[in-house]
Amino acid sequence: MSISAPVRFPLTSNFWLLAAVVASNAIGQILFKLAADSVRSETDIGLIVNILIRSPAMWLALCFYGATVVTWIWVLRMIPLSVAYSAVALVFVIVPFAGVFLFNEPVSIRFVFGSLLIGLGVWLACFG
Repeated sequence: MSISAPVRFPLTSNFWLLAAVVASNAIGQILFKLAADSVRSETDIGLIVNILIRSPAMWLALCFYGATVVTWIWVLRMIPLSVAYSAVALVFVIVPFAGVFLFNEPVSIRFVFGSLLIGLGVWLACFG
């Protein structure tokens, strides 16, 4: 392992593809939450599977995850894993905030502060 100069991350097509990976991953998570909410009160695993198989949110989430995987592999051809994977940490900020705004989930000042720290870490890893 060697430490080298940070990789500068210009706003190129690689950047936009990495942003698409982050966005599609976050959208997939939100859709999985919608699918999970549709079976919240069910206790029978067979019924849960049956409902999820017919759930548009579940299928859309799987499609977004499929697109994420293909785009991720494309991104990794051009961007170092250490930089690309650091950027994916933004999903850990986007998805919880989506939970707050879309699903009325609680938020605390610690959560906001932690999200700011994650954002700062991504910025330092990708642009610093």
